[in-house]
Amino acid sequence: MALWRIRTAVEDRPGGLAGVVGVLADRGGDIVGLSVHTDVSGVVDEFVVEVPGRHDDLVRALSERCPSGAVTAVPAHRREVGDDVTRALLLTARLRAHPNRLPDALAELLLADDARWTNLTSADDAGQARTAPGTAMLVPVGPLRGVLVTRSSRPFTWTESSRAEALVRSVMPATGPVPTDSVVHTSQGLDLSLRQVVEEDAPALRELHRRCSAETVHARYLTGMSELSPRMLRVFCDTERGLTLAVRPRGREEPVALGHLMYTLDPGVGEIAFLVEDVWQGIGVGTALVRALTVIAAEWGLAEVRAETTVANAAMLRIMRRCGASVRTRGGTYVHARLPVAEALQAGLGGRARRGGEFARLMGQG
Repeated sequence: MALWRIRTAVEDRPGGLAGVVGVLADRGGDIVGLSVHTDVSGVVDEFVVEVPGRHDDLVRALSERCPSGAVTAVPAHRREVGDDVTRALLLTARLRAHPNRLPDALAELLLADDARWTNLTSADDAGQARTAPGTAMLVPVGPLRGVLVTRSSRPFTWTESSRAEALVRSVMPATGPVPTDSVVHTSQGLDLSLRQVVEEDAPALRELHRRCSAETVHARYLTGMSELSPRMLRVFCDTERGLTLAVRPRGREEPVALGHLMYTLDPGVGEIAFLVEDVWQGIGVGTALVRALTVIAAEWGLAEVRAETTVANAAMLRIMRRCGASVRTRGGTYVHARLPVAEALQAGLGGRARRGGEFARLMGQG
């Protein structure tokens, strides 16, 4: 007996599904899987059926029984038989460890021919989706990137689109409230208040940048910048892009540092950066910020945080290495640091947080 995946629209009336099942039974079909989809045409049932002999007669009989919608039949594989919920949960568990393999997981979830990363502004991919209606689906992953999934055998349904979106959301950072007022402690015993940046902080942040030397500003932004622009401030306040924390010593209103944890085009990966006012450098502020941002990255479900700087930024490189990051020089000038979040937490972020509950205390929650 051959295994076939048969999709047909079912009339929305009592006995509609029973009639389809009766046609399958009359021709010796053995149903081993069933899923119900919704689409623009209404309810669509998808059966995985063992069919004796040729399937042509069965498809013809179903077409006569269900004239309201087309009947499609494609060969199925034994590995496709099983509980869809269990399969989706297993894919989610796999993605938690390897979020960059999202295209492969989507292809497996949707039994697609191909799935690949694409920019949401890509004209080529948009054109492909238009020229193959229903057989190409663009699954957004954040505001700038997506996965283009294609399948020539049958169109995607609304239900499959929802499943794809749910799988993506399972590996994306949480969108709930972020810490707005936490306290961390430096190695020298200094208490630092971390507070999420809001638009009302603009004057204080501009003054912070003015107090910083040109070398400090260049080390943070990799370019000369004499003034904090309104556009940059909007980026800092945009929670769709990530999180920016203003750092204030306890008892002071003026921020002395900024810490950033921003989303990247790679799911499961965040980018960290920080700016510390010159007179507050060298006393553990940057190290405390990296540790706090890594804890937040773990709470978001990120697998890795990265940082970009130059070989001249010895202080940042020292901090990243101390926290367990691998550092690689590119082109002799720029440096790319990668810090696996889970490994950093297990190692205690440089050996200072090995006792249980230390990370909660690090964020002022212990």
